[in-house]
Amino acid sequence: MDADLTLSPTDKLIYLGRVAWSQARLPIALRRLSIAADNMRERAFPRGAVLAREGEPLASSYLLVQGRVRVSRRGTVLGEAEPGALVGFEGLLSQDPLGLGAVAATDVLALQLDHDTLLGILDDQFPLVHLATRAATRRFLELIRRLAGPRHDSTRFLFPGRLRDDDADLWLPQPTGRRMSLIEVLLFLRTPGGPFEGSSIDALAELAATVTQVPFPAGHVLWREGDRATRMCLLVEGNVACASSRAGAPFFFRVGPGRPLGVLESVAGEPRWFDAVAETPGVLLEDDVERLIDLFEDNTDVALDYLAWVSRTTLELIERELGPGRDLLEFFTILAPPLAPIEDGGER
Repeated sequence: MDADLTLSPTDKLIYLGRVAWSQARLPIALRRLSIAADNMRERAFPRGAVLAREGEPLASSYLLVQGRVRVSRRGTVLGEAEPGALVGFEGLLSQDPLGLGAVAATDVLALQLDHDTLLGILDDQFPLVHLATRAATRRFLELIRRLAGPRHDSTRFLFPGRLRDDDADLWLPQPTGRRMSLIEVLLFLRTPGGPFEGSSIDALAELAATVTQVPFPAGHVLWREGDRATRMCLLVEGNVACASSRAGAPFFFRVGPGRPLGVLESVAGEPRWFDAVAETPGVLLEDDVERLIDLFEDNTDVALDYLAWVSRTTLELIERELGPGRDLLEFFTILAPPLAPIEDGGER
C-alpha cells in the first residue's frame, strides 16, 4: 500500500460519524466523537493479512476506509466487508469467546479500536453508552418482531436465557400473599441467563429498593399494542398472555414467573408491540425505565453487562434461527453509508 496515505483527524471524524449516525440514528456530540476518533489507530494491512482469528475473543474492531476484508464464523465464510464497515465491533461488545475470522481480501486501510480502549471510552462517556444501549436493544427488538409469527415458537427466542418455565420453581422465591424482601427482589433481578446475572449486587440493590410490587387479577390489561413504553416489569407470580394481531404476522406467547415483560421496548424507546393481559392472578415487579438508565449512568459496569447481554443474545438468536448468511455478516460488520474515497496524502 502507499506508505504516504494517511488520515487527518477530520477524516477520522467523518468516517466514525457516519457509523455512529447510521447505527444510533441520533446525532452524537462532536466532542465525544473526537474522543473516540483520537483513540483509533490508523493501520495498513497487505492482502492476506489476518486481522482476527476464529476461536479467539476479539481484541480489536476495524473501521474499513479502503479495501475489503473476508469474514468467517464457525468455519463458514460469510462474505466480504467493504469500506464503511465496522468489523468486529459487536464481537467486542458481546464478549463472545468464539470471535470471527477476518482476513484482508485486498490491501486494506483501517482505523483500529482496541477492546480496552473502547471500555475506557465508554466508562468515561455515558452518553455513548446510552446511545449504544438503545441502538443494540432496538436492533434486538426488530429481529424479534421479524421472527415473531406462526412459523416460530415465540417463547423460544423471546426468552433466550437459561431459565426454563418448568424449573423456575427450583430456585425462585415463592412470596405468595406477602411482600417480597430486598433479597428476594435481587434474586429475580439476577435471573440465570439474564443481563444482570453477574452484575454487582450493591448496584442492583439500588434498583431493587425502588421497584414496586404490584398484584393483578385475572383479565387485567397491563397494556395494549401501540401504548407508550415507560415501565419495565418482571413477573413474580401468575401468567400473562401476550399477543399481536398485526396484519400478516399474528403471534402469541405466554410469560411466566421469572420472566421480564416489556423491558426491551422500554429501553429502546419504542411503543408496546403486543397486548399484555393477565391469564391468572399474579404479582409483578415494576419500575420506570428511567431508574434503570440512572443506574446505568452511576454504574457503567452494569450498563456494559446489559449491553453485552443484548449483543450476545442477538448473536445467539441469529445463529440459531437464521444460520450463517447476510444477517450474521451484518451483525459482525456494522455498515455505514458508503464512504467517499480519500486522496493520497490524506490531509484536506
